[in-house]
Amino acid sequence: MDFKEISLEEAGLSNKIAEEFLLELEKSGAGMDSVLFLRNGDLCFEKYWEPYNKNKNHRMYSVGKSFTAIAIGLLVGDKKLRLEDKVCDYFPDKMPEKVHPFISAMQVRHLLTMSTAHKSTTYKKYQGDWVESFFHVEPDYAPGTIFSYDTSATHVLCALVGRLAGKDMFQFLRERVLDEIGFTSREWLRDDAGVIRGGDGLYCTSRDLAAVAQLCMDGGIYHGKQLIPADYLKDMLRVQVSTAHKEAYDEQFGYGYQVWGNRGGGFSFFGLGGQLAVCFLDKKFILITTTNMAEERAKDIKYIYESFYNVVYPNL
Repeated sequence: MDFKEISLEEAGLSNKIAEEFLLELEKSGAGMDSVLFLRNGDLCFEKYWEPYNKNKNHRMYSVGKSFTAIAIGLLVGDKKLRLEDKVCDYFPDKMPEKVHPFISAMQVRHLLTMSTAHKSTTYKKYQGDWVESFFHVEPDYAPGTIFSYDTSATHVLCALVGRLAGKDMFQFLRERVLDEIGFTSREWLRDDAGVIRGGDGLYCTSRDLAAVAQLCMDGGIYHGKQLIPADYLKDMLRVQVSTAHKEAYDEQFGYGYQVWGNRGGGFSFFGLGGQLAVCFLDKKFILITTTNMAEERAKDIKYIYESFYNVVYPNL
């Protein structure tokens, strides 16, 4: 996406606000790699820390989950899939000899909203095929009961896209959406079976991430072309399940289809340790961040949120 670059003043902000935000981040010790502001679809602030720049890919971790949800939406729009479909029906080759009723009851919708039968990622408890693990690991409760973050659910959705599209999910997304908006990255991790790791394996630039976030802000329309089905996208970006029981405050604002709600009533793509696209529809504003905090400092993402909501958000 070829962003028009404007000044902070043209966006209704100021250099002083951006400087104060960066100072707060520095004080907190948040290890930033990039910060971008977009207002009304224009790029009004862009800052990188070595070794990153606007052309260098960054691992985005669970931000890729939101991309996976977009791919599912394309299949729904093509009428190749319904959210009420039972996931087991698409993977007869991955089923155990006896399927637990909680497993057989899982719908595509349950996987999108992280309300599956599992309380945690199944392939971390299973020796072998990651997709197979989802159907073989003993379930914890009936699907639709509670939100519980489960990266294996996203991985199965990614494999499902591959089966129905006849090509891997990233290629499918590139052909239908990403190439259209000028997405530059061609890098995504795979599991040992060759399935794209839709839940945690995306690499792209900060501008690539901004382009996809802006496309969603614009209702899936780019240059007058509806790239993502409008009705599906609307549901994807609104809260579908409660996350009020989550420990972290900024994870308590609900969950849509592989996206988080946020304090401003908008939506967020969220990757481990502070890879973020925080989007506010009413403010027409997007915050993009990438960091080097990763797993050992994952909880320190709170410093990014607090710095932003204390300094920038009141001035939007």
